[in-house]
Amino acid sequence: MAQNQRLSALTDELIHSIIKFDPRAHRQAYKRAKDIATKGLRAHQYNRTNQFDVQSSFNGLDEKFRVLNRDDLADALGERVKEINERHSRWIPEYLHLLLELSDQPTENSEVEALELLKPPAPPPPLTWKQILQDDPYSDDEIWKDVDFHQDSSEDEFGHTPRKWANKDTPQTSVHEDDAYDPEACVVPVEGNIIKELENTQFWREGKGDKDARIIMTEQNAIRETLFMLAGLQTSLYHLDKRNASLRVNQKYVLTHAMPKTAEHLLAQFAEMGRELYRLRKWTLKSSSLPLIQTFESVVRNRLAAYDRSLAALHQQYLVPEAPVAVSLLAVHSQLQTSSTSILRLARIVDDIEPQLLVNPFVHLEALFDQITLAQMMLEGELFVFLSHVFFESLQTYLKPISRWMESGELGLNDETFFVFENDSGSEASSLWHDRYVVRRGQQNKLRSPSFLQPAAQKIFNTGKSVVFLKELHLYHEKPSSLDIYELRLDYESICGQTPDVPLSPFPELFQDAFQAWIGSKHLLASSTLREYLYTSGGLMQILSEFKTLYLGANGSVFQDFADAVFERLDNSVRGWNDRFLLTELARGIFSTVLPKHHADKIVVRSARSKTTDRSVKRLADVGLDYALPWPIQNIIQRSSIPIYQQVFTFLLQAYRMKYLVQKLSPRMIVQINAPVLRQRAYKLRQRLIWFADVLRSYLTETVIRLSTEDMQAAMIKADDIDGMANIHMKYVARLQEQALLSDNLKPIHKAILSILDLGVNLSEHCFPSESQSRASKPVAVSASGSDLVPSKPTRSRPKPSRRKSFIPALAENLNDSSDSGGSDADTDRDNANEATGIATSPSIQDNLQMAGKELDRLLPFVTAGLRNVGRVGAEPCWELLAERLGWGECKPHVLAS
Repeated sequence: MAQNQRLSALTDELIHSIIKFDPRAHRQAYKRAKDIATKGLRAHQYNRTNQFDVQSSFNGLDEKFRVLNRDDLADALGERVKEINERHSRWIPEYLHLLLELSDQPTENSEVEALELLKPPAPPPPLTWKQILQDDPYSDDEIWKDVDFHQDSSEDEFGHTPRKWANKDTPQTSVHEDDAYDPEACVVPVEGNIIKELENTQFWREGKGDKDARIIMTEQNAIRETLFMLAGLQTSLYHLDKRNASLRVNQKYVLTHAMPKTAEHLLAQFAEMGRELYRLRKWTLKSSSLPLIQTFESVVRNRLAAYDRSLAALHQQYLVPEAPVAVSLLAVHSQLQTSSTSILRLARIVDDIEPQLLVNPFVHLEALFDQITLAQMMLEGELFVFLSHVFFESLQTYLKPISRWMESGELGLNDETFFVFENDSGSEASSLWHDRYVVRRGQQNKLRSPSFLQPAAQKIFNTGKSVVFLKELHLYHEKPSSLDIYELRLDYESICGQTPDVPLSPFPELFQDAFQAWIGSKHLLASSTLREYLYTSGGLMQILSEFKTLYLGANGSVFQDFADAVFERLDNSVRGWNDRFLLTELARGIFSTVLPKHHADKIVVRSARSKTTDRSVKRLADVGLDYALPWPIQNIIQRSSIPIYQQVFTFLLQAYRMKYLVQKLSPRMIVQINAPVLRQRAYKLRQRLIWFADVLRSYLTETVIRLSTEDMQAAMIKADDIDGMANIHMKYVARLQEQALLSDNLKPIHKAILSILDLGVNLSEHCFPSESQSRASKPVAVSASGSDLVPSKPTRSRPKPSRRKSFIPALAENLNDSSDSGGSDADTDRDNANEATGIATSPSIQDNLQMAGKELDRLLPFVTAGLRNVGRVGAEPCWELLAERLGWGECKPHVLAS
């Protein structure tokens, strides 16, 4: 404790030495500075200074001084270091280290002559008798002669002095008083009849000889003993067993004017009341360390004190009656049964919850809340009012941390009764809302708070986090203390009214309405301020719009320009096509046409090194966009959402890629194929692939992205706090991932779509390699055999690209599996081509076109059937709509026959 006080005092001195303002005028700033300093000092574990490093540093200084021809400075330093080391203290290394830290260019700023000023002044010479005699010499010759005191005084004179004082009219002191007293003066005479009356009233003294003898007592004595017992005092009529906390009637005492069974039954009822009250009094004697339970104990003690005052009033009614009163034990029972109902119900509640208080520190609030509701239903007005006051007085302690958290964003130290705690004080500001504070949960993941407060727990949690958020943004303003008088209160009068009647509305409903209003008064200011900042200065909606442009292709023209630039680098460069620096400059230049310049500079293109060198659309997954978000927005657009944006961006880029390559196969190039069947097949395949890419892109941009984004923006404007905004955004990206066929349960359909997109890449690469691999390509003409590619015009030859497989492995594997069923169709196509040309064709362009068409006919029905199935199961109409549109492109048997 002393150490903490010392640290607190040192912390105050440190803050006073740094801040330049009056703490009384800026209390909030001073309190915040003190909290920061205290947390920093308590969280740091200081290590001892290494004495060998310190000694080495001084040796280095000595050598440095001598090299610089400052031997005088080196000698002076050595003497003083030696003098300090001779002192016995464990803090010597720290002292020397501090001196090293305080040194500032000692060779230039130090002067040895200045050390003379530090020498203490010389002490004055000792005083001698010679100097004393010089100032005051002996002048009296009789100074050493003996003095005769007998002539000036005598014993008689000294003895006579007290007598002179005694004759004066002054009071004597305790020195002159006589300690002897007359004992009879201390005895007060007492009348003998009073003693007899007192002995007669002590009925318990009778019958000492026989233990089994019955003692007769009056009804007044029984009432007095009963009232004493109910007040928690020791009595003779009732026997108390402290070990078992039980009371029983002493059968030794009887009432002669009443039937024994009737009297025993009546006294047993009193004993039962006393037993419950005794347990309640015994519980209040226990001390708890939790403020919440301490408040409840204090409230119970106050109720017991009020009950004892009512017992005292009943005592007075029989001891000092204002009017003649009939002494009736039955009447006292009737009065006590009415006045003790509330306190006895409270005693039963405490007896029931006592074992649970150590596990659940607010179980008493829950029990009181339930009993108040029950009392209202049973129309027990007095009990309802009594328990309601106990409940609201006990609740105030629990409301204090809630109020402090919602108003200033602060938590109590080691307050385990509050359901909010700081999980990671060192978390980044970008994850402040989601990681720094957490809700405390108990067994079965239940919230550690009273059950009647759980509906509003999330709002309480978010309000406090909003205040912390505003503090980080330096937008928090402390509420003036003058506004406390206008603050809503949570007490019996504000909720149930001033009338003693039971309210007609259910108590839980009344409490929830009042509690929601109390929370709303604190929540409204913080949430509205934070929402206003995020929507205006924070630029939340603008960033969401920019994400729609960057990742979701909202501006098709700009997205097409970026995609074409990436595709040109991919087609023209063997290595380095995905250089992130060049792509970053390229992206910033393209997107700066629709975005502000300072926002476009936040775009960064990242790329990964691909292990494959083929031209599959899967390679585009190596390119991704990053956008530098401010930390307040990162609490809404969380890091886990960015990969989903990347997936949608890659999927769109892959669709653009297939159409980009297939469109380069112009009809002018296809028309030069001499074989009509091959030319018709090439036209048909080109048209179907372009149509598939357009349908896919239209579905992603119009059906998925546009509708989901509109719903998200409308919901985002209505959100109350960051938690609501983050949940809306998470649902938005989850919906994008699901409807864009990118979730895990839709992977087979997504893979089939990528295989169809790769068919366009294979068609461009293998059927027309000169066009797809070089910008300087030349038109080709296919001979009647369909195997020789003859250039129409002489051009410079380019390096021959490496040989690639015609089909992706999955498609080739499928062909092997279905060779039995598909062989007849292939033979039929070849026969038709031979009949048309009259010449046997080789398996080059003809086989590639034929197999690409077969793969498209196989994959497209699989995609549509899968979409219809998952659309029925997941109740997503957009999937069935996409399946219906893709079904238009399926080849029907009559079409193939024609």
